[in-house]
Amino acid sequence: MTAPLWRTALFPLIGLFVSGCLTTSPEQQAKRNEERCVERGYKPNTDEFADCVVRIENERSARMDARHREEVSRSAMPSLNRGY
Repeated sequence: MTAPLWRTALFPLIGLFVSGCLTTSPEQQAKRNEERCVERGYKPNTDEFADCVVRIENERSARMDARHREEVSRSAMPSLNRGY
């Protein structure tokens, strides 16, 4: 028995909508990084503040790289589900 066409199309559309809401623009990310540095006690327009922003961005990049490597290694593993 097959699902109605609208239901088949609805779930991918919901997924696209939710994933679009989760992404942030570079400007939003930069603002978030600056807010984190202010919360940590750094004063804007100082060398220490600029170092904090760079450090936070580097940490974020390292986390994203680690997640990417994990996903690549996970997809390279053979599946235990052999279909029978």
